[in-house]
Amino acid sequence: MSVRISQIRLGGTVLASFIFFFASAGSAQTGSPPAARGSGSGLSPSASTSPTDVTRPASAPEASVPDDYVINAEDVLTVYVYDVPELSREYTVSTGGTVTVPLLPKPVQAAGLNPDEFAHALEDDFRQSGRLSRPQITVAIRESRRSVVTVDGAVNAPQALPVFSRTRLLSILTRCGGLADDHGSTVTVSRGALAKRGLALEGEPVTPTVTLELKKLMDENDPMSQFAVWPGDRVSVERAGIFYVLGQVGHPGGFNLKSAQEQMTVLEALAIAGDVTSVAKKSKAIIIRKDATAPSGRNEIALNLPKILAGQSPDPVLHNHDILYVPGSKGKSTLRTFVALPEALLTAAIYSRF
Repeated sequence: MSVRISQIRLGGTVLASFIFFFASAGSAQTGSPPAARGSGSGLSPSASTSPTDVTRPASAPEASVPDDYVINAEDVLTVYVYDVPELSREYTVSTGGTVTVPLLPKPVQAAGLNPDEFAHALEDDFRQSGRLSRPQITVAIRESRRSVVTVDGAVNAPQALPVFSRTRLLSILTRCGGLADDHGSTVTVSRGALAKRGLALEGEPVTPTVTLELKKLMDENDPMSQFAVWPGDRVSVERAGIFYVLGQVGHPGGFNLKSAQEQMTVLEALAIAGDVTSVAKKSKAIIIRKDATAPSGRNEIALNLPKILAGQSPDPVLHNHDILYVPGSKGKSTLRTFVALPEALLTAAIYSRF
């Protein structure tokens, strides 16, 4: 039997593909199938077995980190030991920079090495300990607490995302569940040390913060949609607020404020919502406003739209999350039902005002 080992380097991780060539005159003459192969790791070698062609299972990790990535303390590593599923799992690098692996007499130094170097260190330790005679190991970075982009503000899932290289900002926002209903019109990127160093090497302008328009960022035809962030950057999506116009209006639903500084009056809100319908009772319109001190957790502020329209009463400014409600001919009963069922807001359409 002869064995050829072919190595292919992909993304900093060596994937070993083992192709076994063997000839057995006896099995060729009898047509009997070859026996099950022995352990590729050397745990249970057997001279009586004949290996068949094998490929690495889909569960083997594939790192998507740059070749020069260096393992840090508290990184989470995915270690795959070929043919030893008991040892193939995730390991966390200790604060001291080592990883404790079953069967090895002492922890193995990981911090300061790239994934390939750590894989070779594990193979050496297994051979020297006599636990595995032919260990073949790959290592991938599952999570790095230092290589993250922190996202906060008006996104659905603010979090610190593991990022190992320059990544499109639009992809980062998507991984955070997209924009929240109360998002504004801009996003600010605060540059970390890696971004400043990398941009300087590329001859690009280096500024501590960059403010982008979300409208341009989300337009695939705009060059700004390719804007990228680096590990160590912080992304803050402006939280501008949202207001609701419900009841007898042309387009009931929720509406974004364009920025944190924008103020919206009652009449402006009605204009955005398509004005009142023909059956609306303008004199009975109210603003429902959150109030933690009120028994029900909200206040009802009466409005007299005819007087506001005539300029005889001030045009009130809406607060964030205010609900402007315009009843119809059966407004009182409808309003009681609406106030008793605040979950109705969950089904309200949310309109972006970009």
